[in-house]
Amino acid sequence: MAIALLAIATGVVGVAQSCYLFGQLRDARQACEEANRSRIQAESAAAEHARVAATQQALAQRETLARKEAERRAQEADAQRQETERRMAEAQRERLAAAREARLALARQLADESRQVLLTHPPRSLFLAEQSLRAILREHETPDRAVEQTVRDALAMLGGLGLRGHGQPVLAVAISADGRWLATGSADKTARLWDLAAENPAASAAILSGHQGSVGVLAFTPDRRRLITGAQDGTVFLWDLSSRTLGQSPLVLRGHKTPIRALAVSPDSRWLITAGGDAIHPDESARLWDLRAQDPSATAVELRGHQQPIWAAAVSPDGRWGAIAGEDKTIRLFDLQARFPAADQTVLRGHEGCIAALAFSPDSLWLASASYDKTARLWDLKAKDPAASVRVLRGHEGWIGAVAVSPDGRWVATAGYDKTARLWSLVPSQRPTAPIALVGHEGPVRTLAFSPNGDWLVTGSEDKTARLWDLTAPDPSVQPLVLRGHVGVVHAAAISPDGCWLATVCGEGTGSQGDAVRLWNLHLDGLLHTASLAGEGRLNPEQRQAILIEAVAR
Repeated sequence: MAIALLAIATGVVGVAQSCYLFGQLRDARQACEEANRSRIQAESAAAEHARVAATQQALAQRETLARKEAERRAQEADAQRQETERRMAEAQRERLAAAREARLALARQLADESRQVLLTHPPRSLFLAEQSLRAILREHETPDRAVEQTVRDALAMLGGLGLRGHGQPVLAVAISADGRWLATGSADKTARLWDLAAENPAASAAILSGHQGSVGVLAFTPDRRRLITGAQDGTVFLWDLSSRTLGQSPLVLRGHKTPIRALAVSPDSRWLITAGGDAIHPDESARLWDLRAQDPSATAVELRGHQQPIWAAAVSPDGRWGAIAGEDKTIRLFDLQARFPAADQTVLRGHEGCIAALAFSPDSLWLASASYDKTARLWDLKAKDPAASVRVLRGHEGWIGAVAVSPDGRWVATAGYDKTARLWSLVPSQRPTAPIALVGHEGPVRTLAFSPNGDWLVTGSEDKTARLWDLTAPDPSVQPLVLRGHVGVVHAAAISPDGCWLATVCGEGTGSQGDAVRLWNLHLDGLLHTASLAGEGRLNPEQRQAILIEAVAR
């Protein structure tokens, strides 16, 4: 029984174990099946995810391609737009250029027609030339010199801007430092003062009378307070420009016994040099006046030494040197800064003929002299002995009667009876072996004047013309502007400080015969204004319009 019970127990235990193992196997099988299902689901999900990712990537690539294509097409469209705009702009430029060229062509045509009718119909010529010049300036072009010349010629044919009033030849001209006043001196024993700031400077003038001889020299003081006139009767008058009674009661400087032929004022307006002389009074020909003195006549100092008449006087820009020269072929320098200027003389010898003109360089280091010995000379004032340090300028074939130094210190100009003016370089590195000859005048050249900016040189001649030489041109001797209208010798000229006005005078053409004093606008806008004023009343608006329509039709 025990054995049976043991067997039964053993069987029960075995069955229990079998049941347990079977349960474990079943659970394992279920876990495996669950794992397989999870794996299958995971693989399916991964496959689905991969499919979705691939789909999204394909869509993204298609979108990228579409965007790039769109960008390419946009760039092509923009390039086409830019090309269209470029072509349109180019076409517009071509149209504008064609229109501009047509306007310039018309301007040139007007200038040509103006020249053709200059002698036969001056009013028409002036109108055409004025319109031509205006058209060229509107196009911001530099006018051809021939166009400006035509305007000036037509203006001269109609009388130009003349200042009338003197009854006899006009001998001297000067413009004040502020550019307001123009002064002229005449053989009619008067000086006249013209207001350049007036709308029409020719309308009226202040008459300065009192001299008993021809007024042959004059100058404004740099401080703009006075006009100084010198006459053949040996008197020197000081006119107060601020006086309400201008023209009355001038301060008279007496002492000269001979005609006053030259005068010069120091830059500080203190010193006045007057000079003249004749064979009877050879050693009483020059005086130094202190204009700051209450009575300049009481303190005047005689500048002795010359043995013949004096023709030229000058004061250096730095106010140190005074210089006088004349028929005795010598130059005398006076130190105006010395305690006794008249006692401190330096004599410059070398010329073999009468010395007609003097001019200092702007830096006061050089003194230029012009002589009837056909030479000009440059005296080095910084040298210990200026008389031993001189540069002789040779080239003229006749007397040299005028000399000037440009305000920029670049040029020395000389003018002579050989009908030429000549330019000599003062720049050491640019000094040519020969001067630049300014040829074209048909008579002796009597006067010279530089514009304040040094761009122009004016020459006046016995051929009744003045000429403007462009010193900024590569060759200043080519194609000068010719100023016509005088009926006699142009022997004096002056340019205003602003470079706007040029005044020229001649010894004939006074009274009803013409204008011995002429004003010239050096600025193109001023020239056009003068041309417009001169043309008023000569052609009515209908005639002007008809002339332009006729010109355009051609």
